[in-house]
Amino acid sequence: MDKVRFVVLYDGKLSESGGKFKYQSGKSRLISISRETSYESLQDIISYLVNVNPNEFSIKMKLLFNSPEVLVPFEVVNEDNVQIFLCENSVVNTRTSLCVTMERKT
Repeated sequence: MDKVRFVVLYDGKLSESGGKFKYQSGKSRLISISRETSYESLQDIISYLVNVNPNEFSIKMKLLFNSPEVLVPFEVVNEDNVQIFLCENSVVNTRTSLCVTMERKT
């Protein structure tokens, strides 16, 4: 089974400064998952990793692409986004962080 490694940033927030985006004041974990991981499975993995109940919290996942151009973080919302993210992280020189934020559901 082909595995993909990447950094998950959580318990912080995305901010923009001087035209660049970064994740501030958070924690990080390096994880490895199957190349065939689905959107739903990724959400389950992230929920477990950040220790939140998905029934109580909405989890948003965004990608910070390593790029010479300034790019707004892309939100992961479906299977295609997950596959693009995993493909980007399959190549060592294009590693992309997964930034996670959580909001309590009302």
